[in-house]
Amino acid sequence: MYLSHTKPDKRLVVHLREVYEYLKTLLEYVPLSREDYETVQYIGKIVAVTHDFGKYLSYFQTYLRTKETEGDLHHHSFISAVFAAHLLCRSKSLPASWSEFAPLLGYFAVMHHHGNLRDIALDVTDSNDIYEDDIQRSLYDRVRTLKIQLEDIKKHASSIIGDLSPLWEELQIPLSLSEELANFIQHYENAFDETYRQFYLLTRRKRGALTAKLYYYALLLYSVLIDADKWSAANIKRNSRVHIPGHLVDQYRQANFDVEILEGTNGWRNRMYGTVMERIEQIARTNAAQRLFTLTAPTGAGKTLLSISVALKWREHAQKYEGYTPKIIYALPFTSVIDQNEKVIYDLLAQLQDFKGNEQRYLVKHHHLSTFQYRTDHQELPLRQALLLTESWEAEFIITTFVQLFQTLIGYENRALKKFHQIAGSILILDEIQNVPVEYWPLLRVVLSNMAELFSCKILLLTATQPLIFPQGETIELLESESVQPIHFFQEMERVHLQWLKGSKGTYNVDEWMEQFQLHFEDGKTYLAIFNTIKTSIDVYERLKKWLKQHGYHVFYLSTNIVPCERKQRIEAIKDLLKEKQKVAVISTQVVEAGVDVDFDVVYRDLGPTDSIVQAAGRCNRNGQKDCLGKVYITPMERNGALESKYVYGAVHTNIAKELLPEESMLEHQFFDAIHQYFSNVKNAKSFTASDGIIKAMEELKFDAKDKPGIKQKPEYVSEFQLIENAHQAVDVFVEVDDRAIAIWQEYITTVIEESNLETRFENYLRLKRDILQYVISAPIQLVKNLDRDLYEKTRMLHLSNDLLNQYYNSEYGLIRSSEMVDAWIM
Repeated sequence: MYLSHTKPDKRLVVHLREVYEYLKTLLEYVPLSREDYETVQYIGKIVAVTHDFGKYLSYFQTYLRTKETEGDLHHHSFISAVFAAHLLCRSKSLPASWSEFAPLLGYFAVMHHHGNLRDIALDVTDSNDIYEDDIQRSLYDRVRTLKIQLEDIKKHASSIIGDLSPLWEELQIPLSLSEELANFIQHYENAFDETYRQFYLLTRRKRGALTAKLYYYALLLYSVLIDADKWSAANIKRNSRVHIPGHLVDQYRQANFDVEILEGTNGWRNRMYGTVMERIEQIARTNAAQRLFTLTAPTGAGKTLLSISVALKWREHAQKYEGYTPKIIYALPFTSVIDQNEKVIYDLLAQLQDFKGNEQRYLVKHHHLSTFQYRTDHQELPLRQALLLTESWEAEFIITTFVQLFQTLIGYENRALKKFHQIAGSILILDEIQNVPVEYWPLLRVVLSNMAELFSCKILLLTATQPLIFPQGETIELLESESVQPIHFFQEMERVHLQWLKGSKGTYNVDEWMEQFQLHFEDGKTYLAIFNTIKTSIDVYERLKKWLKQHGYHVFYLSTNIVPCERKQRIEAIKDLLKEKQKVAVISTQVVEAGVDVDFDVVYRDLGPTDSIVQAAGRCNRNGQKDCLGKVYITPMERNGALESKYVYGAVHTNIAKELLPEESMLEHQFFDAIHQYFSNVKNAKSFTASDGIIKAMEELKFDAKDKPGIKQKPEYVSEFQLIENAHQAVDVFVEVDDRAIAIWQEYITTVIEESNLETRFENYLRLKRDILQYVISAPIQLVKNLDRDLYEKTRMLHLSNDLLNQYYNSEYGLIRSSEMVDAWIM
């Protein structure tokens, strides 16, 4: 009996059938044209039944039972990939225009189904060169191994055919297994020639727009294969889809708000809601094929509920008229804002009768701090299964980060790409999309446009500061009608005025800033001061806190210089005190701009990009209920004669913002035009070589390689896409700030680091991961270089024990930074 896995034993043919059934089901949820579906479905069938063909090797079966090996002869992916390519070369013509590349795509998907994708050039060669030393060494070694493996297959061919034939016939594969196996053993070189020919066409870009689409079909095939493979290996039964009515938000609003009122803040929100609902109905009648949309609404407009209502109505329309049910993916730039958005969605779904006990079938939250919990039919699934279902986005609603989303759409790693098929055909809500670096905007435009065109994704860009990612005419704005434009809603709600401090564009050191703050101080007002660097924020906090406390203020410090759990506690305390109308002052870095729902009378903001300044203004008189307009002061901070904003954001963003913002004060409705002009100027000033390089790499299927050029150069591989640039010379440090941290670290060492059983170790780590990361900060190496490094290779972070805490960490402002440190450490 041929096995695919042990613990428990599973017959190989059973595994192949399961992978095909899972893969077939996954593809049914992806809306494709008839030609594309027939082509993808056939290639998927071939890769499903061949992806583990190499497990028929006697070398693999011996390894599976005894763990004994003969060099690499038990490796199964390469021979399986060559067999898949051979069968696809022999298949009759498929309907899609890109189907001539089927052997190459099938070969590539099977080759890497146990690992990450890499540069396809490393995997192909002409048959004349397959035994030459000058080809890729790893490929040369694999071909030598393949020849020995083929002798083993030939020796056991009748037994293999007897085991595999029933499945072959059941799936109605239009090729004779016995004939093709014999032909493969004798003429396997033909598969190398054909895949190399297709690679030549691809890299020479002979096919233009056609080959530009292959990246997306390659990821779709790879995604459904590896996800189906993992489902079968884990022995998980798939759940049926669940229904969510399109009127769910309307029902929720009726129960929780006065939806009839048209005046004041609530009336303002109601009128926006009504405008958008009428707009999507009109588009459904007149322009149903449109896939790219924007929703440009002011801060505090209730965009979360509004966008979800749009998505649910689009979903219902797709069910009724297009024959498929899209998933809804809500992506945000930061983990810090996910919890509050998740709560909104959770409260909506809680209206459904069967939501309790099936929460994760409806809603999955996924980011690097996620806990892995999955309840279905009132049962808590084991941790391993919960992890698989969460990372596979197996829910109707997914709330996630831009990092998770875009590292799948523009990715190369197995773990990220297994959910690509869930994005295909989905409704994508991209909240605060302007946080994606400008140099990647052309890349986003290409990727999102292709996802809309090829897989019918509906994409909604949701922001108060609409970036210029798509040219005019490619998207439709939802907050408009024949008589109303987004600007009208900005004009209605005047909550703040923004101005340079002292009415000039002068700069300030900490002493000068303190002097101006005290000069403009109004006792009883609440204050938020946002600085670009940790160093300046700490300097101001240390010098201002005593003076403010003498005036009866609760004074808080916020930045990523303090451990995450403490930061979260302070934000909750700030919110509570503000609700109680207490005197509150907060000194912070930009971390408070990341969707934190706080409302101050006066905001001070260091110079930065115009959209960041507007985000800061969104923390001033947020609910429009102050007695007078809130005040937002721009205060450009300097260090050693240079603007600090240039250290953090670069000269382009800084200079454009400084030139663009007028000397006189601005009212809120003027932000709209200022932001548009800012984005236009930045786009014209920025280099887009990063986007150009990655787009070319995608078109040529150049995913990754060991030796890559520096990230600052024009990228040559998909893997060089980096949404968040790594902090220069920084290291993670676990900080034992309290008794709970001490206990967590001890449990981590005992149950993870010292645990010998790999399976148990991994599960223990998953359970502890979120708790651990609540006490981890990213620190400059030079500040913590003297900490004990004995465990670093195992933990990948340094450990600041409680007994050393006072030397390195201050309970008020976090990591102690020497006065000699002049580097700009953001957030």
